[in-house]
Amino acid sequence: MDSAEDPYLLAMPGASHAYVEAREELRLAERTLTDLREAIAGLRRALPRGPAVQDYEFEDARGGAVRLSQLFSDDKSELVIYHLMYWVDDDEFCPMCSLWIDGWDGIAHHVEQRANVAVATCAPVEKLRAWAERRGWRRLRLLSDRGPSFAHDTGAEDEDGRPDSTVLVFSKDGSEIRHVYTGHPFMDGKQRNIDLLCPVWHIFDLLPSGRGDWSASNDYV
Repeated sequence: MDSAEDPYLLAMPGASHAYVEAREELRLAERTLTDLREAIAGLRRALPRGPAVQDYEFEDARGGAVRLSQLFSDDKSELVIYHLMYWVDDDEFCPMCSLWIDGWDGIAHHVEQRANVAVATCAPVEKLRAWAERRGWRRLRLLSDRGPSFAHDTGAEDEDGRPDSTVLVFSKDGSEIRHVYTGHPFMDGKQRNIDLLCPVWHIFDLLPSGRGDWSASNDYV
């Protein structure tokens, strides 16, 4: 066994034999999960070319109109967008979405070494700016949809106006923009489909108490 795979390196001094055995079983399972994640990422990268999309228009929280094509910098042909859930009659945004975006704002300057990143929402730009100020978002480009077509076309909002948190990837080749990938939290009845994009859940998974029934709230921010 390679020294890096020695189970005793994953246990503190004084650990019981039962702990070391169980930790080795866990290590092998974690390795299997890592291999599976890498295989799934390969399948995602191998998707056939998605459909060409229209050049949707947004209102930039910095001011002025901006089109989807303008969210691509000259040297980066890939764009990731998180569509933030918003209800028309609510003064606050989805606390779970806001949790995700808190994390994205912290790492945006790293992501932007490889890809463009932005947050869009159906909310009026004034409400978006106020919410960003409350949350302390500083690095992300924030956009308000101009009309419902972008949210409807991407599945970020249904025909009745009910929003769904949505992760979107687009690519640009010349003047042509194509859809690459869409992800939503729910898949087959389970709300964990985009958890890999939020570190909070994975830290909780390290704890003996696990995730429990914890849910994000806007009140403690």
